[in-house]
Amino acid sequence: MTPRMLITGGAGFIGTHLAEAFAGAWAIRLLDNFRRDSLRYAPALRSHPHIEIISADVLERAALDRAVAGIDTIIHLAAIAGVSSYYNEPTKTLRVNILGTANLLEAAVNAGVKRVIYFSTSEVYGPEARDVNEEMPHGIGPVSDRRWVYATSKLAGEHFTLRCGEENGIATMCVRPFNVYGPRQTGEGAISNFCSQLARAKPITVYGDGSEVRSWCYVDDLVAAVSAMLATPAAAGMSFNIGNPATRLTTRELAELAVRVAGRGSIETKESGHTPISYRSPDIGRARQILGFAPRIGIEEGLARTLAWFREVQP
Repeated sequence: MTPRMLITGGAGFIGTHLAEAFAGAWAIRLLDNFRRDSLRYAPALRSHPHIEIISADVLERAALDRAVAGIDTIIHLAAIAGVSSYYNEPTKTLRVNILGTANLLEAAVNAGVKRVIYFSTSEVYGPEARDVNEEMPHGIGPVSDRRWVYATSKLAGEHFTLRCGEENGIATMCVRPFNVYGPRQTGEGAISNFCSQLARAKPITVYGDGSEVRSWCYVDDLVAAVSAMLATPAAAGMSFNIGNPATRLTTRELAELAVRVAGRGSIETKESGHTPISYRSPDIGRARQILGFAPRIGIEEGLARTLAWFREVQP
């Protein structure tokens, strides 16, 4: 019998890439409220014989009960994300990310789901995350700054997920992605912003002085990591950093590289209205050892692929 998978947030950037990778081997349900819609750029998923699409919200408990019926594995991506959302909708971010996760886990327990992969965030490490591993303390910023509602909600979700697995005999695990990018990224992100601007022949906008450091992970590498988690029983009960330490760049260096890859373009700077996050790079030793994870897509290749997609879809 074909195993059955539910992907919440399945119409999003990462969700659509996971659906593409797993459809056929799995019968897949995609649940999404379409706040962001990357599915419109993947029409083959809408007509795929092994994919069912459900328009619903994770705060709708009755809809979740229907969505998890008969499901073996859940990949839980649905969340409010994006820095502007943290500032503009902080209480909604907390409600959707914490209560929505609790709703889903309760539905999963009642339905007898065997496995849950929860998508957390590298932001749980706080503003200075230099080569961090999964056992390091979580230095989230002060409660006076709404910038941290997202990280707080995601860390709470990790606790919900892992503790629920322990109490109910479900194989639960968490992903902490580090700056994932690629085609169909419809949310916020430096690379998606840069590629969109370059595709429209607009100047690249760098906020602040451009000194913030990130490590960039191409979406195909993230999909490979999730595939390895599905195939590795020993991954149960753990959180994993998933990223590419070899792509560590300042935002200014990234912008300059994007211009070189594009073959043209200019850079402008603007003052940032958000709390700066100075450094974020992962130690991926646990993922290497347990999952056999090894990122393969370098930053120039990933930028070129992403830029080509934005040029194809930009009006």
